[in-house]
Amino acid sequence: MVLKPCVVETTIEGDSSKLDEIEEGSDATKVVKIEERNTADDDDMLEPPEWDVDSFDDVEYYSSADPSLSSGEELSSVEVEALKNYNIVKRQVIDSKGFYVDPELRLIYRFKGIKHVSLDRHALWGKNFREYWGEMVCNVEFVEVVRGNYRGGPRAKSYITFMARETPNGPLVEYQAKCMVTLDGITHPILCRPSTTPTKP
Repeated sequence: MVLKPCVVETTIEGDSSKLDEIEEGSDATKVVKIEERNTADDDDMLEPPEWDVDSFDDVEYYSSADPSLSSGEELSSVEVEALKNYNIVKRQVIDSKGFYVDPELRLIYRFKGIKHVSLDRHALWGKNFREYWGEMVCNVEFVEVVRGNYRGGPRAKSYITFMARETPNGPLVEYQAKCMVTLDGITHPILCRPSTTPTKP
């Protein structure tokens, strides 16, 4: 049996692999396209990722251009705020290699589809994200998940920051792990290493 990816249509231009939650009555239905998501890593939905290859290596931040509007059209205050928050989060995601997104920012647009996820939110198989991600990080003595980010879609990625001990009774060390679940439901580790970015509040 060959699995084919589903096609989802939305009123938002850009990444159609997810439906963003948008408040009713917002101006988000007339959102303009600000950036295309690179889907090169989504070509084969069942292919596992390469170990210890970070998709953020050599990615540099640049401020997104203002969207092109038809003559006479103006951005609403909601859209102006959304674009401002998008650029803030874009910088955070690139600088932290996907491991930090300010949970306080209200987002309409997501850079690379990555979003902050509450650790107590339901994940998969009757577990919350704290439990689900806790099982994914096991090459050191796992202590607790600190935070996590998530990108949905047929090759869903989890960016997990957690505390661990490298030796029994050793000091706590902040670690970062990245894993992907392919369309066939198999979890593939991508990397697990000590954090290269400072802890965020």
